[in-house]
Amino acid sequence: MLASDALTTDYALPGIGPCIRLVNAQPLLPVLQQAMPGWALSACTRQPTEPAICVWQKEKGFWQQAPALPQGIWLETPVSTACSVIADVAGAFLRQHSDYIGLHCGAAEIEGQLVIFPESHRAGKSTFTAALAAAGYRVFGDDVVALTPEGEGMSLGIAPRLRLPLPTAMDEALLEFISQHRGPSDSRYGYLALDDTQLASHGEKSPVGAILLIDRDSRVTNPQLTSLQHGEGLWQLLKQNFADTLSDQMLIAKFWPLVQRIPCFLLRYSDAYQAAVFVGRELKDALYAQPSTYTSPSQAAAISPAAALERNDQRYWRARQAAHEYPLGDELFVIAEEGGTIHRMNVTSRAVWALLQHEAMSVEELSQTLVAFFMPVSLEQVRRDMAELLGQFWAAGLIEPATTR
Repeated sequence: MLASDALTTDYALPGIGPCIRLVNAQPLLPVLQQAMPGWALSACTRQPTEPAICVWQKEKGFWQQAPALPQGIWLETPVSTACSVIADVAGAFLRQHSDYIGLHCGAAEIEGQLVIFPESHRAGKSTFTAALAAAGYRVFGDDVVALTPEGEGMSLGIAPRLRLPLPTAMDEALLEFISQHRGPSDSRYGYLALDDTQLASHGEKSPVGAILLIDRDSRVTNPQLTSLQHGEGLWQLLKQNFADTLSDQMLIAKFWPLVQRIPCFLLRYSDAYQAAVFVGRELKDALYAQPSTYTSPSQAAAISPAAALERNDQRYWRARQAAHEYPLGDELFVIAEEGGTIHRMNVTSRAVWALLQHEAMSVEELSQTLVAFFMPVSLEQVRRDMAELLGQFWAAGLIEPATTR
């Protein structure tokens, strides 16, 4: 059957306009509507040119094409097709609204502010989002949240999607909530059916109040909330976003004002519902003082690995003029040259950078200075760290040998 002879309907979404065409695929429509209840999908006049996202229903599944799928993709179930289409419409929204940045994170509103938790491998981001909903907090998304130019988080109106089967060890309260709010599902994924008191609608905004890094660990008996340097939040936002067309330098300029004023925490937990209840109770009262203690520069893990200098290297080194510097708490983010890579410095590597900006110094002189400042710490450990750090600085183009002192 030719497309012109098939049942063809075009659909529009707020913020995008006409963007989806279903060809003999009307059974997909209710699944899409349930999976994105906060983003109203409506039939529109058939477009003279084919919309960017097209789905054809075949005998045993669906065929989808989109800008991200130029060769097309075969999908076996309505739910798997909805997952793919929703990823494409989120991308279409962010492309049309280039002043927004898509964050790969979950988010929920706690005490009138948005707590965002960036993607972390197998940390249970979607399950934790569901647990926050079960604990009574309004969800803004479990995978994508838009960051406005003003630094607010904006919901796209997409329901949380859980990986199936569910873990066997899950709090009864959360299991019951999921059972009562079961949306469309297949063998791999299941959406939650949330109403507008539980899921923010497309376009709703809330100020970002905290960044929460989540770490699911079965060995943790009770949830633990730890304050982190502000720089850790910035680093996660730099890594977990969909702004492929923006340079790191442009991104840090957008994120830096936001991260300066909001705290960052690490949440370690084993049970998602227990953690959600704990965070809702404790987060607003958490303190985040950051002591200035000696930290191995390698613990920042943000400057590319490079060959270390010899510990007895006799050369004197000085800092080169950097294009941009962004101080954040005890940390510093440096861009050596316009449009270049971001280098993250913790409290110790930042101290070395400051010393080398003031005068040329050798590995030994730096080591002696830091030992005197950060006592007690082993001189041998600091020599090893300084040789490694200066090798990294040199490879990154941050320092150069000094011809004179």
